Amino acid sequence: MESEGRKLGLHAATGVLIAVLIIAGVFLSGVRFPSIKAQTGTLIVLLTDAPVNLTHLNVTIDSFSVHGVKEGWILIPFGSGKTEVSFDLLALHNVTMKLANAIIPDGNYTTMRMTIKNANATYADGNWTDLTVPSEHVDIIIHFEVKADDTTVVLIDMQADWVAISKTQRLRPVFKASVSEPA
Repeated sequence: MESEGRKLGLHAATGVLIAVLIIAGVFLSGVRFPSIKAQTGTLIVLLTDAPVNLTHLNVTIDSFSVHGVKEGWILIPFGSGKTEVSFDLLALHNVTMKLANAIIPDGNYTTMRMTIKNANATYADGNWTDLTVPSEHVDIIIHFEVKADDTTVVLIDMQADWVAISKTQRLRPVFKASVSEPA
């Protein structure tokens, strides 16, 4: 009977020792386990323009999203409950406009996407025309990281293609995006 008690004690001690070694090994390996509290950071998106030869270039954007490596596509809301944002792109010469300000999961992001609902151009002689806009979304390729409890600012420089507007009445925007320091 005493021998069986010793065996049982030895097995129990071996099991506890193995469990401790496994836990220590996982801890020392640096494996990250998901935390209970969601880690989030702030993303601010600013929009600007380089000059072109029109008096007004009015654009309406009705969706904006970012693609995270882990999260997939995340729809970013416009401020004040707006479902779309309209602006004169030419009025943004050397000026920035806040397009979005959202709390999103921390992580690496690789693409921004917007849908342009409509656009029109006013020429120097006062005439204006509706422009054909891209039929689907427009992707802006940029890598940026949102860190927990931190703010990431992405500046998008949206430039109009003057030749495409004047010859074909098409809005064919060119985008340059960069990560900048929060203001």
